[in-house]
Amino acid sequence: MLFRSIPKDYWTLDLETKRELCETLVDTLLVVLDKQVRPDMNKLRVLDLLLISSIITNEQEENYEICQVLHDLRLLINE
Repeated sequence: MLFRSIPKDYWTLDLETKRELCETLVDTLLVVLDKQVRPDMNKLRVLDLLLISSIITNEQEENYEICQVLHDLRLLINE
C-alpha cells in the first residue's frame, strides 16, 4: 500500500520534508488515477473526493497520522 512509506514520525518532520513527501504521494496517486479514470474526468477532483473518503475512514479507525497526511495532500492539491 502506498501509505506504508509514510514515516511514523510524520508530525515531527519539518515543513519542507512534509511537502516533498506529499508532492511525491500526489504524483504517484495521479499516475494511478490516470490509468484508472476516464480521460474526460478531472483527476484532481477525483483525488480530492478519494482523499475526503479516506480521511473519514481513517478517522473511524483512529489512524490519525494517516489522516494528517491525507489532509496535507488535500491542502496541496487545492492550493
